[in-house]
Amino acid sequence: MPPSPITAASPPDPGGADCVACGRCCHHGSETVHLLDTDEARVLAHRGGEEILRRLTVVDHRPPGWRFLANDGARCAALDVSVPGRYPCAIYEVRPDDCRIVEPGSPACLEARALGHLGTSVGFTRAAGGT
Repeated sequence: MPPSPITAASPPDPGGADCVACGRCCHHGSETVHLLDTDEARVLAHRGGEEILRRLTVVDHRPPGWRFLANDGARCAALDVSVPGRYPCAIYEVRPDDCRIVEPGSPACLEARALGHLGTSVGFTRAAGGT
């Protein structure tokens, strides 16, 4: 179950300081976050990368054969929910570009905060200079 919406008038910290306490962008439907070849290469270059791909991703065998972060339909498998009220990403250093573009204050971030989960009405867009 995703966290409740954030209705406070204060915007997210632009530096991401409150992201781990929020985690709403990591609550979304399955087949939302896909990995490009560059994402897979980044993961594989990381220690334990093959295990990360095996444990946290699924491949849609229909063409074109996209790889997605595993998701039970409610939240990303890489989201660590072991500590109540904390939502760190277990693969933050090697997270896919789909995750990197949901920057604090971006349209997708604001939508997720308002809904309590990432919705489908906001397309992924990278802000100028984002990483």
